[in-house]
Amino acid sequence: MNYWVIVGEGGGFEEVKGIKSNSSAQSGEIKKTTVRMDDIIFTVGDNGNTKIFICGEEVAPPHVFMLWGHYNEVFEGISRRLTSLGARSINDIDAKRIVCSKLSTALLLEQAGIPQAKSLTVTSHTSAKTVVECLGLPTVLKPSNGAQGEGVVLLHSEQEIADYLSKLPEGDTNAVLAQEFISTAKGKDIRVVVADYKVVRVIQRVAGNPDEFRSNVHLGGHCEEYDLEENAIKMCEKVAKVCGLRL
Repeated sequence: MNYWVIVGEGGGFEEVKGIKSNSSAQSGEIKKTTVRMDDIIFTVGDNGNTKIFICGEEVAPPHVFMLWGHYNEVFEGISRRLTSLGARSINDIDAKRIVCSKLSTALLLEQAGIPQAKSLTVTSHTSAKTVVECLGLPTVLKPSNGAQGEGVVLLHSEQEIADYLSKLPEGDTNAVLAQEFISTAKGKDIRVVVADYKVVRVIQRVAGNPDEFRSNVHLGGHCEEYDLEENAIKMCEKVAKVCGLRL
């Protein structure tokens, strides 16, 4: 079986390429190919005579593929073209579009009754006083479409929040979220891998600096195995189903 991992913006091509294959892949049953999104082009409107090229070389579509990175129109085009040719996407492109937005995901989970940190959408016109009244201090602010901790800040006063909001671009269509700070989780978070709607691995990320509230590995954090309670496991599996994500 030919399996493509298509890496786009924010995916980290070299890191993804370096992920070790499982025993089935190593035995030749699965051929994994890591491809940059920008290296794929395809024909459109050619009377059904579709062609796909990677780095200028025509190739056959994979049996299975996965999109790794931020959602954008190019990702969607590639996904819909490959599925039209019979390839199977591990995660549906419509689901990926939703979960690449923290705001859209929060709304989806709210409708499903999933507990989550209290959040507030903010703009340059939002009152810092309103943020403090709704969420308290300190407060986390983050871009809705960010990843790997980029742009996430922890603000400790109403004035710091006011300064942050004043720097947001006028008329910016990208959502920014303010969220309550979960103090018991400072410097730690739990990452749960769910495959085919079943939990298969749980790790805890721990910040490398005691003053750092973000635990992202590329910011110096490290990972360790973690035992998750059964009710939390069921919650994670429910989230995967609500979001429509096989992985």
